[in-house]
Amino acid sequence: ALNEKSFAKEFYTELSHATREFVENTTYIRVLEMTTEEIIKNRQLFIFDIEHFNNWTTLLSKADMVKYAKQPVEYSEMIADKDKVMHFINNFSN
Repeated sequence: ALNEKSFAKEFYTELSHATREFVENTTYIRVLEMTTEEIIKNRQLFIFDIEHFNNWTTLLSKADMVKYAKQPVEYSEMIADKDKVMHFINNFSN
């Protein structure tokens, strides 16, 4: 049987990593080496607007909760969060 908790953990690990890698490759800020808290504290480094920044850091915080605190997550939330990541990446330069 599929272990839903480990699937969710892996899913959010990938989502978080994909957005961090994207941001690092487009801004040259070393976010892959930063914790979510460090990213939030260093808001001034990021050139994108506050709404995109807040949406991104909210997703990173949720991913941390799923990965480390074993926060339960519904499949529908996972789909919605994947869509948010796609939207974030597609609208990054706007």
